[in-house]
Amino acid sequence: MIPIAVADDQSLFRKGLISLLNTFSNVCVAIEAEDGEDLLNQLASADTVIQVALLDINMPRLNGIETMKQIRLKYPGIKNIILTVHEEDKYINKLIEEGANAYLAKNAQPAELEKAINTVITHDYYFNENTIRAMHNHVQGKRLKFSINIADELTAREKEILRLICREYTSPEIAAELFISERTVDGHRNNLLLKTGCRNTAGLVLFAIKNGIVDMHLG
Repeated sequence: MIPIAVADDQSLFRKGLISLLNTFSNVCVAIEAEDGEDLLNQLASADTVIQVALLDINMPRLNGIETMKQIRLKYPGIKNIILTVHEEDKYINKLIEEGANAYLAKNAQPAELEKAINTVITHDYYFNENTIRAMHNHVQGKRLKFSINIADELTAREKEILRLICREYTSPEIAAELFISERTVDGHRNNLLLKTGCRNTAGLVLFAIKNGIVDMHLG
């Protein structure tokens, strides 16, 4: 079972979401919070190790972005999935840069939410077509945020591993593909995070798209 925390200030939506989550075969809602501050307080005293946090953006006292920053600092093992009505390209890119492992609109289908939860557990990120499109549109409409010099500093092996990460390969799968040890793969992954300044695997994928290292086709 995957222990989940849910934070949303809209009681009706939150209760409905929890009812939906309880129908998933491998999910258990361990924390229900009315805002970010409430969530952090409950995390501090929780007996269960939370694996995924579902966060609304617009919440009183502590919004979703600031809550996610605190979670990343205090509980780096938690995967953060943003559920929001905001679908602007710039907004989506900002959330991923800040460390979101996945972004879903609040009108997403239940099957996609279940898929997103399972995918962030196994691959550290989940991007649907809307998210990938937002990344491409942001690249085309704005100067790259990441310096191209950083991309140039990556070794051929690091770029090779980064491309496989973007294809949703796990560390064991990358090790098997490249005939290297899983420990070596993890070392390269850590180097990629350090060199690029990305916060997680989702950020690495965004970096790869923005710097033309990979082209994640739509459809």
